[in-house]
Amino acid sequence: MTDPGPFPAEAAVDRYFAAVAARDAAAWAANFAAEGSSEDPVGGEPAIGREALRAFQQSIFDAFPVMVLTPRARYFGANQAAVTWTCHVETDGRAADFDGVNTYEVDEEGRITRQKAFWDMAGVQRRLARD
Repeated sequence: MTDPGPFPAEAAVDRYFAAVAARDAAAWAANFAAEGSSEDPVGGEPAIGREALRAFQQSIFDAFPVMVLTPRARYFGANQAAVTWTCHVETDGRAADFDGVNTYEVDEEGRITRQKAFWDMAGVQRRLARD
């Protein structure tokens, strides 16, 4: 049996988390197809297209001077992936830790066409709320 090599989504997932670790919104957005989308969190309005994606991710970096997104389990199949993760954020002297799952679809060039993030925004906001 021959080794099929890495799944097409594997490199895109690696680039996604590397760009977040580097706090590089431009690299994060460049990892998406020209009309790629990110729905983060699921249920919110998706950012569509690289400029909207870059602006969205930069707004996250601006809101959270400290943000550590750590992938945990990674699952690949054909041009799709799912990744469980943990996140630690800090802002205005407050911190929150939370978990989530991202799903990804990539095109034949290995660019993300659709990303969805499943996590509890209301719960994180409650943890960060001032007393």
